Amino acid sequence: MIDRNKHFLRLMDWSEEKILETVEIASRLKAEVHAGKVSDRLHGQNIAMFFEKPSLRTITTFQVGMNQLGGHAVLLAPDSIGLGKRESVKDVARCLSRWVNAIVVRCFKQQLVEELAEFGSVPVVNALTDDCHPCQAIAFAQMICENLGGFKNADGKPKTVAFIGDGNNVANSFLALASKVGMNFTLACPKGFEQPKDVVEEAAAGLKKHGCQYRVFNDPKEAVKDADILYSDVWVSMGQEGEKAEKQSHFLPFQINDELLKLAPAHCKVSHCLPAHRGEEITDSVMDNLDVNMSFEEAENRLHAHKAVLWQVMEPFA
Repeated sequence: MIDRNKHFLRLMDWSEEKILETVEIASRLKAEVHAGKVSDRLHGQNIAMFFEKPSLRTITTFQVGMNQLGGHAVLLAPDSIGLGKRESVKDVARCLSRWVNAIVVRCFKQQLVEELAEFGSVPVVNALTDDCHPCQAIAFAQMICENLGGFKNADGKPKTVAFIGDGNNVANSFLALASKVGMNFTLACPKGFEQPKDVVEEAAAGLKKHGCQYRVFNDPKEAVKDADILYSDVWVSMGQEGEKAEKQSHFLPFQINDELLKLAPAHCKVSHCLPAHRGEEITDSVMDNLDVNMSFEEAENRLHAHKAVLWQVMEPFA
């Protein structure tokens, strides 16, 4: 049985209180760096990083973040490890647990992350799977708190996130975030590209508790009318390159551009988890409008959100 509170496998595994605490830690660590200070909470500790998928922000920020916390990150080459092929997942998990203090994994299958947590004895952090992207959700939450005034508007009503695009792993974690902290979540996507039914059902109780709504539109113009922030991600996720032509034909109307933004409230902001395919899911003009686009604030937060997650799952040496 996996102690899901020990690891960071899915956002739904953590309580609202722990998520909010993690966001607060991330903001504090960010402020310390801006003030020229760093914490050595994880001095002398090591993490192993295993990435099956490409990465710029995640690899860089976990490595730099671990360094800022006084520790060290080891990046394992997937071809050398052959996880689940050259060697069983359970054997790798048991070996790594005797060498390092935590494991950070970006892979295709959620089951691989779960198996590492089941058979290893150190915390496992999900740095993205095909099912979810919990670390991105923490950075997004931090951006909302720091740049948009929190999860509620000035009138006390919950903010509304409109996710424009595929009901993918990022959308799944953002819906989980909305259900935990109390925001409305709207998905605008072509028919047939909605989020999995079990993901929506799992979020339902939390949304109801906070008096929040989940809505799906097949017309992005309808989805943005009451949005506080529009969110975008690539139309073709890593591993789906063979579906590019077909997916693009469905998603062309779901581009965040100046025309769509004009239909949203005047205060509405935009963000993207990056990398952005400019001219596809989002235009140059929106990406380069830094009064509206919060993507780079969120990208900066990846460093501090990842440190906060490690802070939560790793114990400092006595």
